[in-house]
Amino acid sequence: PILISQARLFGFAGALAVAVLLWLLLARTDTGKAIRAVAKEKLGASLVGIDVRHIYAVTFGLGCATLAVAACLLMPIFYVNPRVGQSFVLVAFTIVVLGGMGSIPGALLGGLFIGVVESLTGLFLGDSLGQIGIFIIFILVLLFRPSGLFGARA
Repeated sequence: PILISQARLFGFAGALAVAVLLWLLLARTDTGKAIRAVAKEKLGASLVGIDVRHIYAVTFGLGCATLAVAACLLMPIFYVNPRVGQSFVLVAFTIVVLGGMGSIPGALLGGLFIGVVESLTGLFLGDSLGQIGIFIIFILVLLFRPSGLFGARA
């Protein structure tokens, strides 16, 4: 039987909801279009009248808000200490690279894939070696598909 704690289920549902809301914001609003324009071509965005400094501030605020929500969703699962995020940084970076830089659906699918790989690696090699599978996948993606699985080629 598969046992999932209530806190983990709530965290997954909350993270999925935040990801969908973030995708809707970036894909369906004028602010989201401005964020994407500044990310793609800063000079071109400023030439068409987008206040680049304001968009940088909005993007920074969105990033901080997303981080705060993630921290609140993880608090029931992990102990809170100053170094709690260090174990997530490399895994999160691997997920973003795997999915493709700038691809929210790619990051979601990459996260699910990395979770399965880590669980299977931990099952067969032991819990202490669970992250080896993640970094093997990371190296393979960097070698054969540097733009990520869902990223656009440069």
